[in-house]
Amino acid sequence: MKKLCFSAIFAVLTVSCGIDEPLPNDYEPFICTEYPEERVYYPEETIVFKFNMVVNPNSIKGFSVSSENAGELDSVEVSGKSVKILPPLPAEDNLFVTLTSALKSIDNKPLMTGEQFSENKEVKEFVYETGIKLPEVAEIIPDDSKSAAVAVKFDSSVEIKIKDVEPKPEDMMKLDEWYVFIFDKPLDSLKILKARSLSRDYELNNIEVKLPSDAPEESDVTFESKATDTTFTLSVKGNTVIALAIESSYFICRKGCTAVIDGLEPEKTYEVKAEIYTKTGKVNRTFGVKTDEASPHIMISEIMHTPSLEPQKSWEFVELYNYSAMDFDLSGCFIDDKNDGKGVDPLSAKNEGDDLILRSGEVAVITGNEAAFADILPQNALWLIVDDTTIADAGLTGSESVQILCDIDGARTVAAEADPGGFKTDKGFSFTADTSGRNCQSDVENGTPGVYAECR
Repeated sequence: MKKLCFSAIFAVLTVSCGIDEPLPNDYEPFICTEYPEERVYYPEETIVFKFNMVVNPNSIKGFSVSSENAGELDSVEVSGKSVKILPPLPAEDNLFVTLTSALKSIDNKPLMTGEQFSENKEVKEFVYETGIKLPEVAEIIPDDSKSAAVAVKFDSSVEIKIKDVEPKPEDMMKLDEWYVFIFDKPLDSLKILKARSLSRDYELNNIEVKLPSDAPEESDVTFESKATDTTFTLSVKGNTVIALAIESSYFICRKGCTAVIDGLEPEKTYEVKAEIYTKTGKVNRTFGVKTDEASPHIMISEIMHTPSLEPQKSWEFVELYNYSAMDFDLSGCFIDDKNDGKGVDPLSAKNEGDDLILRSGEVAVITGNEAAFADILPQNALWLIVDDTTIADAGLTGSESVQILCDIDGARTVAAEADPGGFKTDKGFSFTADTSGRNCQSDVENGTPGVYAECR
């Protein structure tokens, strides 16, 4: 009875005094209030997640980031009510972001990852695509002194105009990702005021290029030249050599380089002009060239070293292409896949009665002696085999060069050579070379044996 009276008295007092009844204590959950938009992020950008409370930095294990190519990333920073994925982001990749309830507010409230709290401990997962990085200077030649010729390599293609270089060069040359700037005297720095990224259509500004301030040594350039029936080869050597220009083609030298001019006609005389750019200035030379009599030429145009078909060794092949106007006799020729003189295999015709003459403009394919290429090769392709089931030293690999050796006039001579080691191909796609000196991987899986293909 006393209890009832007390309750009634409290109710009367609260009403008469204007005091509100206490409300239940509302719980404010810790939540992510703003997620990054779904788009391509570039490597120089920051990806930001925003929350309604200050984030406890000691709970960052509840926020994980991994890259498809680079694995787990540790470039995560807690900043007040934000968690940031800091640059540089891995380029041309996918980032996988996971948020769990292990991420907590500064007062240790767990992150609510679902519509409400549950025992299932839901996680939030996001995928963000990253794009191409901006170009950066990857290499500078020389790196030991001042220079009147400065070669700058970018890690992706850029466009630079000569008016946007300070001091203004006397001349400028471009070769792939390289630019060579020519000055009237050695200098130790230059500035590229503007450079446009061709992959991002983005303008880079005020790129500083610095060289050591040591004076360069005097130029000491040596030359070696030789001619065949269709080519002229010039080798330039010297500690001060930076670049070579010959017949409108440019070469980066790094103290020496070799340039080849092809497409010449047999038994003709040519005058070839070369400009050699050194640390101290330009050296001009003119060479009188007399080409040899016409002779046949072959090249290795395709190497299938890692086929996707099984058994793998039975689907390896090496393709030869006769790019000259004369037939090439492959009698007395061999294949070597390490250039070490061991495991050299003689070549013979797969089909009985076929000769070993590779006609002008035609293709030969070399396989193991049990390979089943009969239904694959074009009718005009010459099918050659080695004396066992694998080519040369237990088969081909992507890290070994391949040579065709022929006994000519009593001497074993290299007739053709190719090295796929510096060019990565996907499994099942062949290393391909063309007459323009370009390398590429085949357009189709398991290559195009018996069909010469140009790289595009």
